[in-house]
Amino acid sequence: MNIRKRFIIHLLLGLGLWIILLGIILPITLEVILPNLGLGDERHEWMGLIAIGMVIIVGLLSFGWYFGSPLLLMVKWINQLTLENFSAFHERERMYTSKGKMKMRYQLYKEVFKQLEDMRMQLEKAKVEGAQVERAKQDWIAGISHDLKTPLTYIKGYSTLLLNSDYNWSNEEKDQFIQEIDDKGRHMEKLIEDLNIAIRLDGSRKVPLHLTPQNIVAIVQHVLADVSNDLRAQHDHFELKKTKEDIQLAMDVSLLHRALQNIYMNSILHNKLPVNISTSITQENKHVILQIEDDGIGMSGETKQHLFSRYYRGTRTDQSTEGTGLGMAIVKQIIEAHNGNIQVESTRNEGTIFTIILPVNL
Repeated sequence: MNIRKRFIIHLLLGLGLWIILLGIILPITLEVILPNLGLGDERHEWMGLIAIGMVIIVGLLSFGWYFGSPLLLMVKWINQLTLENFSAFHERERMYTSKGKMKMRYQLYKEVFKQLEDMRMQLEKAKVEGAQVERAKQDWIAGISHDLKTPLTYIKGYSTLLLNSDYNWSNEEKDQFIQEIDDKGRHMEKLIEDLNIAIRLDGSRKVPLHLTPQNIVAIVQHVLADVSNDLRAQHDHFELKKTKEDIQLAMDVSLLHRALQNIYMNSILHNKLPVNISTSITQENKHVILQIEDDGIGMSGETKQHLFSRYYRGTRTDQSTEGTGLGMAIVKQIIEAHNGNIQVESTRNEGTIFTIILPVNL
């Protein structure tokens, strides 16, 4: 039963009770009370009007108390929420009898009180999560600052060595120094690219996509070629299974390339031992399904829960990591910008499976 029907029923019951009360009090006043006071003649009939007025006043006050007191309680509760006090509303105890049953006048608005409690719990949860995100963001800022400073220190160090005229470096040593500078420079470039993409993919704006018809199989093959040639993946094994050689999708090639690359590098960087990474591409009706599976160490429940959250790195900032804490959040945003979705399944020491579903939207 909704509030409107319940309100009408309560109002009709209240009016019925008021009419019965009036029908009882008026005859008693005119026939019993006034005659006993010696006021029963016609000159004192106006006393009956006073009795009727008093019954009306009592009725109005009763109606106001019955229908209004729950509203006042709601206002107090809403005021508490506006002050960002999301703790339990203690005055709720007034709504219940000593046996824990909700009083009749509060049952009239029980859906509203339930919604207020649900809203309070959601706001409280949001406040806690907001504080957690803020702490994670601060930790992430400290970590990214460290990650940018570390390669910069190497670059400055090797540059100083090369520019030092007191030493006569061999060509082999110079090549080694230059290679280190180049590696650290590319590392910094990747960090800055992640930051730039994260800004472009800010959830408060529409993601700018440059869609063109492309063969998703060729894109995956190109990404696998890039990743497998990375020195950090030299001991890993890659396999590609596909049902067709040509599956056309409308996509932003550079963004989708980056998303897939992040997934593969995630598997490579977080597994110390060589891993087997298998990719399958299938088309089902109007969707293309990509599955990227590795047999690595898998993820803990906490890591899996926060994998696509911004600023969550999955490792402490003092551990060796190539990530910014934005990589997998970027992946999710890129996939969703293509009207697709991504899911992850992972068990500790049993590997990880990423499933990407993209629409065939040509």
